[in-house]
Amino acid sequence: MAGSIEKRGKNSYRLVCYNGFDLNGNSIRHTKTIHGSKKDAKIELAKFVADVQNGMVVEGKALKFSEFTEIWKRDYGSKELAPSTYKRYIRMLETRILPYFGHFYVNKIKPTDIMLFYDQLSRDTQLIRKKGNNGAKTIKPLSSKTILEHHRLLRAMLHRAVYWQMIVSNPAERVQPPKTMKPKRKYYDDDQSKILLSNLMQLGENQIKYKVAIILTIFTGFRLGELMGLEWDDINFNDGIVSVNRSSQYLADKGVFTKTPKTESSIRDVAIPEFVISLLEEYKLWYEEQKSLYGDLWTNSNRLFVQADGKPMHPSTISKWFVKYVGQIGLPVINFHGLRHTNATLLIAQNIDIAVVAARLGHAQITTTYNFYVHPIISHNKKAGYALEDLLLPQKLV
Repeated sequence: MAGSIEKRGKNSYRLVCYNGFDLNGNSIRHTKTIHGSKKDAKIELAKFVADVQNGMVVEGKALKFSEFTEIWKRDYGSKELAPSTYKRYIRMLETRILPYFGHFYVNKIKPTDIMLFYDQLSRDTQLIRKKGNNGAKTIKPLSSKTILEHHRLLRAMLHRAVYWQMIVSNPAERVQPPKTMKPKRKYYDDDQSKILLSNLMQLGENQIKYKVAIILTIFTGFRLGELMGLEWDDINFNDGIVSVNRSSQYLADKGVFTKTPKTESSIRDVAIPEFVISLLEEYKLWYEEQKSLYGDLWTNSNRLFVQADGKPMHPSTISKWFVKYVGQIGLPVINFHGLRHTNATLLIAQNIDIAVVAARLGHAQITTTYNFYVHPIISHNKKAGYALEDLLLPQKLV
Protein backbone atom coordinates (compact mmCIF):
# COMPACT_ATOMS: atom_id res chain seq x y z
CA MET A 1 0.00 0.00 0.00
CA ALA A 2 1.45 3.32 -1.10
CA GLY A 3 0.83 6.77 0.25
CA SER A 4 1.45 10.30 -0.94
CA ILE A 5 2.15 13.73 0.47
CA GLU A 6 0.38 16.92 -0.63
CA LYS A 7 1.71 20.33 0.40
CA ARG A 8 -1.04 22.42 1.97
CA GLY A 9 0.75 25.54 3.10
CA LYS A 10 3.85 26.69 4.86
CA ASN A 11 5.03 23.78 7.01
CA SER A 12 1.70 22.01 6.44
CA TYR A 13 1.19 18.70 4.59
CA ARG A 14 -1.69 16.34 3.88
CA LEU A 15 -0.96 12.62 4.06
CA VAL A 16 -3.02 10.51 1.66
CA CYS A 17 -3.48 6.75 1.64
CA TYR A 18 -5.90 4.49 -0.26
CA ASN A 19 -7.10 1.21 1.22
CA GLY A 20 -9.87 -1.04 -0.13
CA PHE A 21 -13.09 -0.12 -1.91
CA ASP A 22 -16.54 1.05 -0.86
CA LEU A 23 -19.88 -0.49 -1.91
CA ASN A 24 -19.80 1.54 -5.16
CA GLY A 25 -16.37 0.20 -6.10
CA ASN A 26 -14.57 3.45 -5.36
CA SER A 27 -11.24 3.48 -3.57
CA ILE A 28 -11.46 4.45 0.10
CA ARG A 29 -9.27 7.50 0.70
CA HIS A 30 -7.77 8.27 4.08
CA THR A 31 -6.17 11.61 4.84
CA LYS A 32 -4.33 13.23 7.72
CA THR A 33 -2.93 16.76 8.04
CA ILE A 34 0.34 17.35 9.87
CA HIS A 35 2.56 20.36 10.54
CA GLY A 36 6.35 20.29 10.23
CA SER A 37 9.04 19.79 7.61
CA LYS A 38 8.92 17.62 4.50
CA LYS A 39 11.15 15.17 6.34
CA ASP A 40 8.64 15.03 9.20
CA ALA A 41 5.85 14.41 6.69
CA LYS A 42 7.70 11.44 5.20
CA ILE A 43 8.20 9.88 8.62
CA GLU A 44 4.54 10.44 9.55
CA LEU A 45 3.38 9.04 6.20
CA ALA A 46 5.08 5.72 6.89
CA LYS A 47 3.35 5.55 10.28
CA PHE A 48 0.03 6.59 8.74
CA VAL A 49 0.17 3.91 6.05
CA ALA A 50 0.98 1.27 8.69
CA ASP A 51 -1.95 2.40 10.84
CA VAL A 52 -4.34 2.23 7.86
CA GLN A 53 -3.11 -1.27 7.02
CA ASN A 54 -3.60 -2.40 10.63
CA GLY A 55 -7.13 -0.98 10.84
CA MET A 56 -6.08 1.75 13.26
CA VAL A 57 -7.61 4.57 11.20
CA VAL A 58 -11.36 4.97 11.27
CA GLU A 59 -13.12 6.15 8.14
CA GLY A 60 -15.66 8.95 8.20
CA LYS A 61 -16.32 12.40 9.63
CA ALA A 62 -15.39 12.86 13.27
CA LEU A 63 -18.37 13.44 15.53
CA LYS A 64 -18.67 15.54 18.63
CA PHE A 65 -19.61 13.60 21.75
CA SER A 66 -22.98 15.39 21.83
CA GLU A 67 -23.69 14.17 18.27
CA PHE A 68 -22.57 10.66 19.11
CA THR A 69 -24.83 10.67 22.18
CA GLU A 70 -27.89 11.28 20.00
CA ILE A 71 -26.92 8.30 17.82
CA TRP A 72 -26.31 6.16 20.91
CA LYS A 73 -29.70 7.11 22.35
CA ARG A 74 -31.52 6.40 19.08
CA ASP A 75 -29.78 3.17 18.03
CA TYR A 76 -28.86 1.60 21.35
CA GLY A 77 -30.02 3.16 24.62
CA SER A 78 -33.72 3.55 23.85
CA LYS A 79 -33.89 0.07 22.26
CA GLU A 80 -31.66 -2.15 24.37
CA LEU A 81 -31.78 -0.77 27.91
CA ALA A 82 -34.50 -1.21 30.50
CA PRO A 83 -36.63 1.97 30.69
CA SER A 84 -35.57 2.73 34.27
CA THR A 85 -31.89 2.20 33.43
CA TYR A 86 -32.14 4.32 30.29
CA LYS A 87 -33.82 7.16 32.19
CA ARG A 88 -31.08 7.08 34.86
CA TYR A 89 -28.37 7.18 32.20
CA ILE A 90 -29.99 10.11 30.41
CA ARG A 91 -30.06 12.03 33.70
CA MET A 92 -26.34 11.34 34.21
CA LEU A 93 -25.57 12.41 30.65
CA GLU A 94 -27.56 15.62 30.77
CA THR A 95 -26.42 16.79 34.20
CA ARG A 96 -22.69 16.04 34.11
CA ILE A 97 -21.23 14.08 31.18
CA LEU A 98 -22.55 16.16 28.29
CA PRO A 99 -21.78 19.54 29.90
CA TYR A 100 -18.17 18.39 30.17
CA PHE A 101 -17.62 16.22 27.06
CA GLY A 102 -20.34 17.47 24.70
CA HIS A 103 -18.00 19.71 22.68
CA PHE A 104 -15.19 17.10 22.48
CA TYR A 105 -14.73 15.20 19.24
CA VAL A 106 -15.16 11.54 20.15
CA ASN A 107 -11.89 10.53 18.49
CA LYS A 108 -10.02 13.23 20.41
CA ILE A 109 -11.05 12.22 23.94
CA LYS A 110 -7.94 11.11 25.82
CA PRO A 111 -7.59 9.17 29.06
CA THR A 112 -6.28 12.33 30.73
CA ASP A 113 -9.50 14.17 29.78
CA ILE A 114 -11.54 11.49 31.53
CA MET A 115 -9.23 11.56 34.57
CA LEU A 116 -9.69 15.33 34.87
CA PHE A 117 -13.46 14.87 34.62
CA TYR A 118 -13.50 12.39 37.51
CA ASP A 119 -11.23 14.65 39.51
CA GLN A 120 -13.64 17.55 39.01
CA LEU A 121 -16.58 15.40 40.10
CA SER A 122 -14.74 14.45 43.28
CA ARG A 123 -13.96 18.10 44.09
CA ASP A 124 -16.95 20.06 42.80
CA THR A 125 -19.77 19.10 40.50
CA GLN A 126 -20.99 22.66 39.90
CA LEU A 127 -24.38 21.00 39.57
CA ILE A 128 -25.41 19.71 42.99
CA ARG A 129 -25.66 22.67 45.35
CA LYS A 130 -27.06 23.36 48.79
CA LYS A 131 -27.46 26.45 50.92
CA GLY A 132 -24.70 27.14 53.41
CA ASN A 133 -25.30 28.60 56.86
CA ASN A 134 -24.65 32.11 55.56
CA GLY A 135 -26.96 31.69 52.58
CA ALA A 136 -24.10 31.37 50.08
CA LYS A 137 -24.14 28.45 47.66
CA THR A 138 -21.64 25.73 48.49
CA ILE A 139 -20.75 22.78 46.24
CA LYS A 140 -21.15 19.16 47.18
CA PRO A 141 -18.67 16.64 45.66
CA LEU A 142 -19.86 13.29 44.36
CA SER A 143 -19.12 10.05 46.17
CA SER A 144 -16.74 7.47 44.72
CA LYS A 145 -19.72 5.17 44.09
CA THR A 146 -21.51 7.81 42.01
CA ILE A 147 -18.35 8.67 40.08
CA LEU A 148 -17.91 4.95 39.36
CA GLU A 149 -21.42 4.88 37.88
CA HIS A 150 -20.43 7.72 35.55
CA HIS A 151 -17.28 5.83 34.60
CA ARG A 152 -19.24 2.70 33.72
CA LEU A 153 -21.65 4.63 31.52
CA LEU A 154 -18.90 6.57 29.74
CA ARG A 155 -16.84 3.42 29.21
CA ALA A 156 -19.86 1.53 27.84
CA MET A 157 -20.75 4.35 25.44
CA LEU A 158 -17.20 4.65 24.12
CA HIS A 159 -17.05 0.87 23.77
CA ARG A 160 -20.12 1.16 21.56
CA ALA A 161 -18.31 3.82 19.51
CA VAL A 162 -15.43 1.36 18.97
CA TYR A 163 -17.93 -1.36 18.01
CA TRP A 164 -19.50 0.98 15.47
CA GLN A 165 -16.02 1.83 14.12
CA MET A 166 -16.31 5.49 15.02
CA ILE A 167 -13.11 5.39 17.07
CA VAL A 168 -10.17 3.02 17.13
CA SER A 169 -9.88 2.41 20.86
CA ASN A 170 -11.69 3.20 24.09
CA PRO A 171 -9.84 5.81 26.17
CA ALA A 172 -11.93 4.96 29.25
CA GLU A 173 -10.31 1.50 29.29
CA ARG A 174 -7.02 3.23 30.14
CA VAL A 175 -8.44 5.05 33.15
CA GLN A 176 -8.39 3.57 36.64
CA PRO A 177 -11.95 3.94 37.97
CA PRO A 178 -12.52 5.24 41.48
CA LYS A 179 -12.20 2.60 44.18
CA THR A 180 -15.30 1.91 46.22
CA MET A 181 -16.01 -0.31 49.18
CA LYS A 182 -18.12 -3.36 48.36
CA PRO A 183 -21.49 -2.66 50.01
CA LYS A 184 -22.43 -4.92 52.90
CA ARG A 185 -25.57 -6.78 51.95
CA LYS A 186 -28.24 -6.77 54.65
CA TYR A 187 -30.30 -9.88 55.29
CA TYR A 188 -32.02 -11.78 58.09
CA ASP A 189 -30.39 -14.83 59.62
CA ASP A 190 -32.35 -17.98 60.42
CA ASP A 191 -33.51 -16.80 63.85
CA GLN A 192 -34.66 -13.41 62.53
CA SER A 193 -36.40 -15.09 59.59
CA LYS A 194 -38.34 -17.31 62.00
CA ILE A 195 -39.47 -14.25 63.94
CA LEU A 196 -40.59 -12.57 60.73
CA LEU A 197 -42.54 -15.63 59.54
CA SER A 198 -44.16 -16.10 62.95
CA ASN A 199 -45.42 -12.51 62.96
CA LEU A 200 -46.59 -12.62 59.35
CA MET A 201 -48.67 -15.73 59.98
CA GLN A 202 -50.63 -13.85 62.63
CA LEU A 203 -51.78 -11.14 60.22
CA GLY A 204 -55.50 -10.92 59.53
CA GLU A 205 -57.38 -11.22 56.25
CA ASN A 206 -57.20 -7.48 55.64
CA GLN A 207 -53.41 -7.80 55.19
CA ILE A 208 -53.30 -11.17 53.46
CA LYS A 209 -51.81 -9.85 50.21
CA TYR A 210 -48.83 -8.43 52.12
CA LYS A 211 -48.40 -11.63 54.11
CA VAL A 212 -48.41 -13.75 50.95
CA ALA A 213 -46.08 -11.40 49.06
CA ILE A 214 -43.43 -11.35 51.81
CA ILE A 215 -43.55 -15.10 52.54
CA LEU A 216 -43.42 -15.95 48.84
CA THR A 217 -40.36 -13.74 48.47
CA ILE A 218 -38.61 -15.32 51.46
CA PHE A 219 -39.03 -18.77 49.89
CA THR A 220 -38.19 -17.76 46.28
CA GLY A 221 -35.82 -14.79 46.41
CA PHE A 222 -37.78 -12.99 43.68
CA ARG A 223 -36.86 -9.45 42.74
CA LEU A 224 -39.59 -6.92 43.53
CA GLY A 225 -40.46 -6.40 39.86
CA GLU A 226 -40.67 -10.17 39.29
CA LEU A 227 -42.96 -10.60 42.30
CA MET A 228 -45.27 -7.81 41.16
CA GLY A 229 -45.34 -9.21 37.62
CA LEU A 230 -46.66 -12.63 38.71
CA GLU A 231 -50.00 -13.74 37.29
CA TRP A 232 -52.17 -16.62 38.44
CA ASP A 233 -51.27 -18.60 35.33
CA ASP A 234 -47.66 -18.58 36.58
CA ILE A 235 -48.60 -20.70 39.61
CA ASN A 236 -48.59 -24.48 39.14
CA PHE A 237 -50.46 -25.61 42.25
CA ASN A 238 -50.11 -29.32 41.42
CA ASP A 239 -46.32 -29.37 41.03
CA GLY A 240 -45.49 -26.55 43.42
CA ILE A 241 -43.78 -24.37 40.79
CA VAL A 242 -43.84 -20.60 40.29
CA SER A 243 -42.73 -19.34 36.86
CA VAL A 244 -41.13 -15.94 36.32
CA ASN A 245 -42.09 -14.58 32.89
CA ARG A 246 -42.33 -10.81 33.30
CA SER A 247 -41.48 -7.86 35.52
CA SER A 248 -43.67 -5.00 36.68
CA GLN A 249 -41.98 -1.57 36.77
CA TYR A 250 -42.93 2.06 37.35
CA LEU A 251 -41.74 5.32 35.83
CA ALA A 252 -43.31 8.69 36.55
CA ASP A 253 -43.87 9.43 32.87
CA LYS A 254 -45.18 5.92 32.04
CA GLY A 255 -46.93 4.75 35.19
CA VAL A 256 -46.95 1.02 35.98
CA PHE A 257 -45.84 -1.05 32.98
CA THR A 258 -44.74 -4.59 32.17
CA LYS A 259 -41.37 -5.58 30.73
CA THR A 260 -39.42 -8.74 30.14
CA PRO A 261 -37.28 -9.89 33.09
CA LYS A 262 -33.79 -8.53 33.71
CA THR A 263 -31.93 -11.19 31.69
CA GLU A 264 -32.71 -14.35 29.73
CA SER A 265 -31.72 -16.42 32.78
CA SER A 266 -34.29 -14.48 34.82
CA ILE A 267 -37.06 -16.35 33.01
CA ARG A 268 -37.21 -19.43 35.21
CA ASP A 269 -39.21 -21.91 37.29
CA VAL A 270 -38.82 -21.87 41.06
CA ALA A 271 -40.05 -24.70 43.30
CA ILE A 272 -41.90 -23.78 46.50
CA PRO A 273 -42.85 -25.96 49.50
CA GLU A 274 -46.34 -27.24 50.31
CA PHE A 275 -46.69 -24.63 53.06
CA VAL A 276 -46.43 -21.80 50.50
CA ILE A 277 -48.74 -23.60 48.06
CA SER A 278 -51.39 -23.85 50.78
CA LEU A 279 -50.95 -20.15 51.54
CA LEU A 280 -51.41 -19.28 47.86
CA GLU A 281 -54.56 -21.43 47.69
CA GLU A 282 -55.98 -19.57 50.69
CA TYR A 283 -55.06 -16.25 49.07
CA LYS A 284 -56.70 -17.32 45.77
CA LEU A 285 -60.02 -17.88 47.58
CA TRP A 286 -59.83 -14.42 49.15
CA TYR A 287 -58.85 -12.94 45.76
CA GLU A 288 -61.90 -14.48 44.04
CA GLU A 289 -64.16 -13.14 46.80
CA GLN A 290 -62.85 -9.62 46.22
CA LYS A 291 -63.34 -10.05 42.48
CA SER A 292 -66.95 -11.11 43.04
CA LEU A 293 -67.64 -8.18 45.38
CA TYR A 294 -66.45 -5.61 42.83
CA GLY A 295 -68.28 -7.22 39.91
CA ASP A 296 -68.17 -5.04 36.79
CA LEU A 297 -65.88 -2.55 38.54
CA TRP A 298 -63.13 -5.17 38.78
CA THR A 299 -60.21 -4.85 36.33
CA ASN A 300 -59.20 -8.37 35.35
CA SER A 301 -55.41 -7.97 35.18
CA ASN A 302 -54.86 -11.56 36.42
CA ARG A 303 -51.97 -10.29 38.56
CA LEU A 304 -51.48 -11.88 41.98
CA PHE A 305 -50.97 -8.59 43.75
CA VAL A 306 -53.49 -5.95 42.81
CA GLN A 307 -55.23 -2.84 44.08
CA ALA A 308 -58.72 -3.10 45.57
CA ASP A 309 -60.29 -2.97 42.08
CA GLY A 310 -57.98 -5.54 40.44
CA LYS A 311 -55.55 -3.14 38.78
CA PRO A 312 -51.84 -4.00 39.15
CA MET A 313 -50.34 -2.57 42.35
CA HIS A 314 -47.62 0.06 42.26
CA PRO A 315 -44.36 -1.95 42.68
CA SER A 316 -43.27 0.10 45.68
CA THR A 317 -46.48 -0.49 47.67
CA ILE A 318 -45.30 -3.87 48.96
CA SER A 319 -41.74 -2.69 49.62
CA LYS A 320 -42.85 0.37 51.61
CA TRP A 321 -45.24 -1.74 53.68
CA PHE A 322 -42.45 -4.24 54.43
CA VAL A 323 -39.97 -1.62 55.67
CA LYS A 324 -42.59 -0.13 57.98
CA TYR A 325 -43.74 -3.53 59.21
CA VAL A 326 -40.36 -4.97 60.25
CA GLY A 327 -39.69 -1.82 62.24
CA GLN A 328 -42.98 -2.31 64.07
CA ILE A 329 -42.17 -5.90 65.09
CA GLY A 330 -38.70 -4.98 66.32
CA LEU A 331 -36.52 -6.53 63.61
CA PRO A 332 -33.56 -4.62 62.14
CA VAL A 333 -34.89 -2.64 59.18
CA ILE A 334 -33.70 -3.90 55.81
CA ASN A 335 -35.11 -2.99 52.41
CA PHE A 336 -37.32 -5.36 50.42
CA HIS A 337 -34.38 -6.55 48.29
CA GLY A 338 -32.85 -7.79 51.54
CA LEU A 339 -35.37 -10.65 51.40
CA ARG A 340 -33.67 -11.84 48.22
CA HIS A 341 -30.34 -11.75 50.05
CA THR A 342 -31.97 -13.59 52.95
CA ASN A 343 -33.26 -16.35 50.69
CA ALA A 344 -29.89 -16.92 49.02
CA THR A 345 -27.90 -16.76 52.25
CA LEU A 346 -30.13 -19.23 54.07
CA LEU A 347 -30.12 -21.69 51.15
CA ILE A 348 -26.34 -21.66 50.90
CA ALA A 349 -26.05 -21.99 54.69
CA GLN A 350 -28.15 -25.18 54.32
CA ASN A 351 -25.56 -26.54 51.85
CA ILE A 352 -27.85 -26.28 48.82
CA ASP A 353 -25.71 -26.56 45.69
CA ILE A 354 -24.69 -23.07 44.60
CA ALA A 355 -25.61 -23.83 40.98
CA VAL A 356 -29.17 -24.58 42.14
CA VAL A 357 -29.29 -21.35 44.15
CA ALA A 358 -28.00 -19.38 41.13
CA ALA A 359 -30.68 -20.91 38.88
CA ARG A 360 -33.44 -20.11 41.40
CA LEU A 361 -32.23 -16.50 41.66
CA GLY A 362 -31.98 -16.13 37.89
CA HIS A 363 -28.25 -15.38 37.90
CA ALA A 364 -26.56 -15.91 34.55
CA GLN A 365 -23.23 -16.70 36.24
CA ILE A 366 -22.64 -18.87 39.31
CA THR A 367 -19.80 -16.50 40.24
CA THR A 368 -22.37 -13.75 40.85
CA THR A 369 -24.11 -15.91 43.44
CA TYR A 370 -20.80 -16.98 44.96
CA ASN A 371 -19.43 -13.45 45.28
CA PHE A 372 -22.65 -12.02 46.70
CA TYR A 373 -23.85 -14.67 49.09
CA VAL A 374 -21.15 -17.06 50.26
CA HIS A 375 -20.68 -15.81 53.81
CA PRO A 376 -21.56 -17.45 57.12
CA ILE A 377 -24.68 -16.38 58.96
CA ILE A 378 -24.06 -15.65 62.62
CA SER A 379 -25.51 -18.87 64.07
CA HIS A 380 -23.35 -20.97 61.74
CA ASN A 381 -20.38 -18.73 62.47
CA LYS A 382 -20.77 -19.46 66.19
CA LYS A 383 -21.16 -23.17 65.49
CA ALA A 384 -17.90 -23.13 63.54
CA GLY A 385 -16.24 -21.31 66.39
CA TYR A 386 -17.18 -24.08 68.84
CA ALA A 387 -16.37 -26.92 66.41
CA LEU A 388 -12.63 -26.77 67.03
CA GLU A 389 -13.20 -26.55 70.77
CA ASP A 390 -15.20 -29.79 70.63
CA LEU A 391 -12.54 -31.39 68.44
CA LEU A 392 -9.42 -30.29 70.27
CA LEU A 393 -10.76 -30.04 73.82
CA PRO A 394 -13.16 -32.94 74.26
CA GLN A 395 -12.69 -32.63 77.98
CA LYS A 396 -12.62 -28.92 78.59
CA LEU A 397 -9.76 -27.69 80.72
CA VAL A 398 -10.83 -26.40 84.10
